[in-house]
Amino acid sequence: MVAMTKIVAISDTHGKEYLIDLPLGDILIYAGDFNILDEMSLTHANLWFAEQDFRYKIYVAGNHDEYLQKIGKDEVKRIFTNVIYLEDEMVDIDGLRIYGSPWSPTFGHWAFMKPRRSVDLKATWSKIPENLDILATHCPPYGVLDRNMLDHRCGCEVLARELMLKRPKKHIFGHIHEYGGQSMTLANVDLFNVSILDGRYQLKNSPTIIEIKNEME
Repeated sequence: MVAMTKIVAISDTHGKEYLIDLPLGDILIYAGDFNILDEMSLTHANLWFAEQDFRYKIYVAGNHDEYLQKIGKDEVKRIFTNVIYLEDEMVDIDGLRIYGSPWSPTFGHWAFMKPRRSVDLKATWSKIPENLDILATHCPPYGVLDRNMLDHRCGCEVLARELMLKRPKKHIFGHIHEYGGQSMTLANVDLFNVSILDGRYQLKNSPTIIEIKNEME
């Protein structure tokens, strides 16, 4: 049976999540930067996800979620009881194959970063499976909705190459606020920058709505 699933995608709320009016949907995908810096903010995030009325909720960490990297994936999953946490792994939801990864090329001293164009990044992105319906990362691929306010491209070159090899149907990301709410299609991959905030950290963009067909048994 073929069904249509409505996905609501956001990222980069940085503490302003309660100001967002989320539309109705089946799956909520949050692509990083809730701003989880300590145990209190992790508990707050878990409570916020509990209040969101979706059949499934997915979280992929971002560079401002330092506490998640500090305590490790297993401990995050123990505490994050109201959302599916993906860190370099896939989940199958009603026939939709969704893979999430938090990493970005290094800039500054933030979390979930590896040196640009490094062997480490190549090893990380090579884990992305083929035949994905949705790839959710925090950072964009290089050259795609990734220019910051200084006009520097901040996406990942290694991720861009892997994207062209694996060709997921949809790629959801955030990180670069300046292109929040924008989308494009490249080589039959639909790409979405879902940042809620703009470059000045103002709440400007609406949640991104993505409808995708999935085959359910």
